[in-house]
Amino acid sequence: MHKNFHETMAIKHKVPDGYLKLCFTHNKTNIYHLKKENLIANNTVLNVSLFPSYIEPQFSNSNAIDVVKIPQKKIIGYAVLIKNHPDLETLFKVEYKKNFRANILRFVNRFESCFNANYKLFYGDIMKEEYLFLMNTLHNMLTARFHQRNDSNKVLANWNSYLDSTNDLIKEKKASLFVIYNNTTPVHICLNHHFNNILFVSVPSYDINYSKFALGNVSLYKLLEWSVNNRYQIMDMAQGYLEYKRRWSNLIYDFEHHIIYPNKNTINKFLAKIEIQKLHFKNYLKSKNIDDLVENIKKRLKKNATYTEDLLYEFDTVELSNSNATTNITINSHTFNKIIKPINDFLYTHKEHLDDLKVFELIKEKEYILQGKGMIQKLYLK
Repeated sequence: MHKNFHETMAIKHKVPDGYLKLCFTHNKTNIYHLKKENLIANNTVLNVSLFPSYIEPQFSNSNAIDVVKIPQKKIIGYAVLIKNHPDLETLFKVEYKKNFRANILRFVNRFESCFNANYKLFYGDIMKEEYLFLMNTLHNMLTARFHQRNDSNKVLANWNSYLDSTNDLIKEKKASLFVIYNNTTPVHICLNHHFNNILFVSVPSYDINYSKFALGNVSLYKLLEWSVNNRYQIMDMAQGYLEYKRRWSNLIYDFEHHIIYPNKNTINKFLAKIEIQKLHFKNYLKSKNIDDLVENIKKRLKKNATYTEDLLYEFDTVELSNSNATTNITINSHTFNKIIKPINDFLYTHKEHLDDLKVFELIKEKEYILQGKGMIQKLYLK
């Protein structure tokens, strides 16, 4: 039987059978302890993958149970170890370099200077209608993002499972939804899972029209602030290399496989040996970079496997007095929403606020004037 430890603990808020106690590796703080030992079934060989190195396990005390630990090669996890920092400002100053801190604060300030920013974490309570709206919005964000990347996504493939379970998990304080708003419009949503003092950043996504604003970094900054204020010990961003995760991480961790099996049965021993040999063979293939070769072949077989932009445009300087603009485009109009991506790029580049922006149409669906407090530009749609 195979169990993904990371997923079982984070998403299902459970610990697989065979573990008696779990504690943090860095300070030995207890995070899980069975009052009554739950042994695995006599006819079961349990293969537990993705056990993170920031947790230290204690297995069953029974002499009838054997455990084999095998490193899970070339899979790296990324997390923020919060330690005992009393507030975000202190943690930020101690754990991160000056340039990184300046860049993150610039992202936060730029978003807040261009929009009426609001932040909300739904944790412990959420209305059903709001829950369905936010989950539908998150689904749309993920769909648009992975369509843009021409890539698949396992969360979307299992979306109904997330939709059916997350509402109850939020009410039980085992999950949360963190939302960044422009006024009342969600522009970034992150589904998180909670296990004791660990916050798992599970499913983040954003409105691709706001890509200039690096909302993933803004979200992590706010989630880290919440984690510090609520005395969490780790903010876990899971496995899978992404540059922004590496930059945020002061804890880059490894994973192990655990083969747990009753040792009084010859068949169990034989099956366990097969699992162990399979894992060693996989690690051998990884040591020869066969996994990289397979991944490169998959990428080559994909068609148009590059980012795509649905709307192509460019800007040019212009004097408003020399333009023939006659049609004022309002913020709630269909036309405004159609060109929201270049509008947001304009706001970001020139540090303009949305409330100060005027949009005029020169040629229908082709040319526009964007006028802020300090900058005027002509927008051309290609």
